This record gives sequence, C-alpha cells and structure tokens, in this order.
Amino acid sequence: MRRFQALRGQQLDIASKMLRNEQTRRDFLRLCAAAGVAPTLLGLGSGEARAQAKEIVVSNWGGDATKVHEKLFGIPYTEKTGIPVHFDSSPLEGRIKAMVDAKNVIWDVMDVDNFSSIKLGREGYLRPIDYSIVSRDTIPGTSFEHGVAAYVMSYVIAYDKSKFPDGGPQTWADFWDIERFPGKRSLYKWLTGALDAALLADGVPKDQIYPIDLPRALDKIKQIKEHVVFWDSGAESQQLLRNGDVTMACIWNSRAHILEKETDGRITFHWNEAIAYGDAWSVPKDNPAGDLVWPFIASMQEVDKQLGLLAELAAGPVTQEASEKTPPELQRINPAHPENWKLQTLMDAQWWSENYDQALAAYTDMIAG
Repeated sequence: MRRFQALRGQQLDIASKMLRNEQTRRDFLRLCAAAGVAPTLLGLGSGEARAQAKEIVVSNWGGDATKVHEKLFGIPYTEKTGIPVHFDSSPLEGRIKAMVDAKNVIWDVMDVDNFSSIKLGREGYLRPIDYSIVSRDTIPGTSFEHGVAAYVMSYVIAYDKSKFPDGGPQTWADFWDIERFPGKRSLYKWLTGALDAALLADGVPKDQIYPIDLPRALDKIKQIKEHVVFWDSGAESQQLLRNGDVTMACIWNSRAHILEKETDGRITFHWNEAIAYGDAWSVPKDNPAGDLVWPFIASMQEVDKQLGLLAELAAGPVTQEASEKTPPELQRINPAHPENWKLQTLMDAQWWSENYDQALAAYTDMIAG
C-alpha cells in the first residue's frame, strides 16, 4: 500500500502524459512493474486500456503445468497487482493462427517451443517482446524477437538399471548398440530429440550437429527401427519404462526425474549427451490484455519463480543468476546447472523454425515405411 500511495502521489501527473504515446507507455508500465502496481489501479488510460486490464489469460500445456503456473505465477501476481490471471491449455500453432486470422484472440501469453516463436513471429502472428520491460539476459540461444526464454528442458537417456547389471547406456552410441544393450528402446513420435541423438550416435561432434543432415539422421534411426517404440506423450514415455516395455528411452528430463523418484532409482538418467531445448513466453497479435503482459512476463523471470518451477516440474531456470542460486538439493535435476549444461548440446531453434514441418513429414514417413 505504501508503494502504491507513493507512486500515485509522485507519478500521477507524468503517468497520464506517459500513456499518450507508445514509447512512454512502455516506460510507465516498467515503472508500475517495479512498484508492483497494476496500471489500472491508478485509474489511468483509455476505456479500451481499462477493459483490457480485466484479466491476463495464459495458455500452457495443461496438467501439472497449469497447477504449478497458477501457484507460482498467477496467484502471486493477482495478489500483487489486482489483475486476475487465468489459464487455458494447448497453445498449438494451428490454434494460434486460427485465433489471429479470425481476429478472435483469447490468449495473452503462451508457452510455446522457442522455434515456434521464431516461425510464428516471422509469419506475423506474434507481437515482438518488449525487451525494455522484459529481460533478455537469458541462456544464449533461448530468447528471440518474438519469444523470451521461459525455461529449459532436455532429452536425456533414461534406462532401467535392473536390465543392465554391468552398467547402462552412457552415450547415444550405446543407445544404438543393440548387442551390448539389448531390449526395446523408445524415441519421441513427434521428432524433436531423435535427430540430434541419431547424429551423435553416428559420431557427429556435438558442435557440428547443425545444420542437421536429415537423410543421415533418418538412416541412422532406420538401423534400429525394429527395436524402437515411438512414444506419443510424456505420460506414455513414463509408462513404457515403468512397465518394462522398453529398457531405455530418449525422454524429457522432467519425466526421467519422476521415474527415478517413483522407482527408488531402478530407472535412472544422466546428463551426458543430453539434448537441451527451450520453451518461450510469446504474445499473440491483438492479445486482449495489450501491453499489460510485459510486467507479467517480467514477474515470471524472478529468481524465486524460476527456482520454484525447477523444484515443481524439473524445468530449468533460464538466467545465470537463477542457476547460480540453485540450492544443492536441486542441482541434480537442473538441466541449466553449469555441471550438467557442459555435458549437453542445445537444439538450434532457428534451424527448427525453418525445417520442422518437412523434417517431421520425412520422419513420420520413415516410421510408417
């Protein structure tokens, strides 16, 4: 309350002037964010701006993500600013395009693959991130013009220790070695992670994976296709390992962490040759809440919020400060922790933004053939 009174008393005169043009409006929003005050609480701005301020709607991937995002991001922000934050699910590219094309946008902030933010931004479906309010001080290669890094995840090698008493697969070459490490293994049905793993298994140095040699990667996967079960969802990837349908899998580190806890370490994972990627916060064109999204996105970058996301979902923080402040008990599950990060390779979001559709079509044909 003291912050609000000070801001109102000292800034009321300049605030009304700030709202008259786009550049100074950003300055005003940044001021409000720093003070922890919603612009609408000042009674300033046009009728349209006040209407936009009724709520912020976030689209994420549902399930536990919605519960955790509401707990960490939504409720605290509403308590601080008075702006309700609501959650919806499935920010698929097709839905985003349909909303914008129909001029019926209902989302304000979306959790998307960072390569999707590049692609959709290039096609005119997203607003540029206002980096005068939102920080771009994130892991290199994870923030872009139309998407700021939200968190990082990794595809890791997870395996059933009970199947390998002499030690499980430590590299993608091991993953491809059917004789030394027998049994079914699993790759993602929707492509990401599989191509990088195949090229690493084929001896390509991790700093030379991109641009991806698609025919070479597909040929490598064909070599073990009869031994591969392709998983469709994170839940299925867990089930395949938990039930013993596969002995190893290329899965998200978050799912591997859950399995390790559930099985008391029978199923485990490591960071060697893991394949990291980033999700991004993006804003659709003509979003209802307008510029009020920028202070909200900035609030999600706070260190305690990032570490909370790590503790709840094993989603890695995106700033160096947050990684450095990761408590010891969470370092094991943090893909961005320096000791884990140095073992990994980062997916090239720019390449995926330009090649995902055609690569997926070729991959799907390979699976079906």
